[in-house]
Amino acid sequence: MMSEKTLISVVIPIYNVEKYLDRCLSSVKTQTYENFEVLLVDDGSTDLSAEICRLYCEEDDRFRYFKQENLGPDIARKTGTREALGDYLVYVDSDDYIANNALDVMVSIASETDADIVCSQFVRFNEDKIWQGSVFAKEIVYLKGKDEIYNAFFEFGTLLGTYVARLIKRDIIKDYKFIKDGLIGEDITAALHMFDNSEYVVIIPNITYYYYHNSSSISHSKYTYRHATSLNNYISLRDRYLDNEFISKERICGYFAGFQMAVATAMGRKGKYETDVGEKLRGDLKKHWSYIRQDKQTQPYMKMCIFLYMTFPRLFVGLYHVFYLLTGR
Repeated sequence: MMSEKTLISVVIPIYNVEKYLDRCLSSVKTQTYENFEVLLVDDGSTDLSAEICRLYCEEDDRFRYFKQENLGPDIARKTGTREALGDYLVYVDSDDYIANNALDVMVSIASETDADIVCSQFVRFNEDKIWQGSVFAKEIVYLKGKDEIYNAFFEFGTLLGTYVARLIKRDIIKDYKFIKDGLIGEDITAALHMFDNSEYVVIIPNITYYYYHNSSSISHSKYTYRHATSLNNYISLRDRYLDNEFISKERICGYFAGFQMAVATAMGRKGKYETDVGEKLRGDLKKHWSYIRQDKQTQPYMKMCIFLYMTFPRLFVGLYHVFYLLTGR
């Protein structure tokens, strides 16, 4: 069980975010729960991010700064996790920020329940607005055992595939093999590792995390080699859970098909059908189509997109390219 003296390690991967970094670090520095350390891991920034980090370290000895070559955000998280001294970890992305009582709220629940993970809510924002629709639980939810945890993740969507907005026991994540080079889907991969190693997860309705919606992020980008690597990762993850005793094959295939289709839309943004990857995606979707088609939670629109891609992949990519030129999405 934790106490008021329990040290919380806050890990923040940083890369060229001078515009947003002070907002992020200030939100952590002013937490109402005071017994924390902050691991600032600079992933090879070339802007003023390093200077901002050093200022915070000079003003507050709870902040520690680490510099590494540019290896991607997950390796930065790995560095911070390795150097962390706390029994619990919190991950914050450097263009986001947290509520001033974020640690207090999650620590309080962890102290009461001894949960492996305490998950809070987050909302998305940009320069113009905040989307309150990102709140996925309206009351406290107690998940005990793998069946309840996996159902919350795959079936009900009350558990999300993310690093952020959660307090994590160090033992849950310490052996995780963090992913190099900014793989798309790294959050989902890490979250599933956390849930695989947890027996008790508590979800709270409190909004503690503010996620900056960046339309130029890699998940909304044109096709690169990272999409090919990510497709392999999604397929590997899906195959690992296909024989899960708690979740149907239909739901597993439907869940991951949505992420696999992000590779197709990335090709659409680029305006080019990448034959090798495109055919691998097409063949895999065809192989699992009977399960995807029967999944009740995969929306009809997504099923239509998948069917169109399986049947006429080049047409799908071309049509999506037109959509991208018109909408920028």
